[in-house]
Amino acid sequence: MNFETRRIFKSKVTSQNLIRELLQMMFLGELLAPGGERAWLVSPWISNIVLFDNRAGGFSTVNPEWGNREIRLIEVLTDVMARGTALGIATSLDGHNDPLIDALTLAAAEAGLAEKLYIVRRQHLHIKGVLLKRGLLTGSMNLTYNGLEINDEMIVYDTMSKTLAEARINFESYVEVGG
Repeated sequence: MNFETRRIFKSKVTSQNLIRELLQMMFLGELLAPGGERAWLVSPWISNIVLFDNRAGGFSTVNPEWGNREIRLIEVLTDVMARGTALGIATSLDGHNDPLIDALTLAAAEAGLAEKLYIVRRQHLHIKGVLLKRGLLTGSMNLTYNGLEINDEMIVYDTMSKTLAEARINFESYVEVGG
């Protein structure tokens, strides 16, 4: 099946794991074939969510250092940067985001990747999006446990090059105006 745009409505009773699986596929694609352009995570609230359940070792070929455990967002993002993709994070000024931002900044610095990470915090940010080389995920969901597991959400996954380019221009404007 070939599609350019897909809408997913998630609730406690429908499509429970579909968004997590989509995020996994998006990040696996980026890890296996890193892009030349900056990846973006844009969300008012971001947490160090579990992205991969590697307790059975199914993702060990992607990164043998992960071990047989749950792999969280910070580890995946650090690995994405280590493989050559610059990363932009745009989030709100809310203190909820401080632990993730602090831990990601430290992980990037410890890995010698600080120049690959750009963080912008905005007071009125309400946009939500994950933009990688091959796809854009947008919609109502914040990158939090509640967004993935609890809340009813509607997301759109898009692979159209025009849509990806428009999102990239908009997200890159955070860099141009300095946040």
